[in-house]
Amino acid sequence: MWTLVAKIFQGELGTYIARIKRLATLYVIMAIFAILLLAFLITALFVYVAAQIGALNAALIASGLCLGIIIILWITTIIVGRNPEKRAQDRMSRDIASIAGTAALANVPKMFAMARKRKVAALATSVVAVVGFGLWRALRGDDR
Repeated sequence: MWTLVAKIFQGELGTYIARIKRLATLYVIMAIFAILLLAFLITALFVYVAAQIGALNAALIASGLCLGIIIILWITTIIVGRNPEKRAQDRMSRDIASIAGTAALANVPKMFAMARKRKVAALATSVVAVVGFGLWRALRGDDR
């Protein structure tokens, strides 16, 4: 940006624009050859696989791979297309769930110590509470 401003003040804007156009043209040509390179590599891979397992099987495998790539790209567009507020809310709920899980695991040694001291009632209460919470979440149906 500052280079463009400096070129305007120095009077070299025409030279600068011409150089950018030449570079853009070269980058477009490089992109076209990169796409051709990928096409030839994919064709070579298809020919090799067809020679190994047969043309029909190779075509089915290639179509399955293309379908898998399309599904992955579709899922990616859905994830990227979500609004930032929804992504932030989902991130917050994941963080809260992670903190709750860490806090629950931090109490596991205490629960086992109680069980060793024959305080089975305290352990049973904890297990009943966890199972009850799980059932409540499952029956409530709010599964984010």
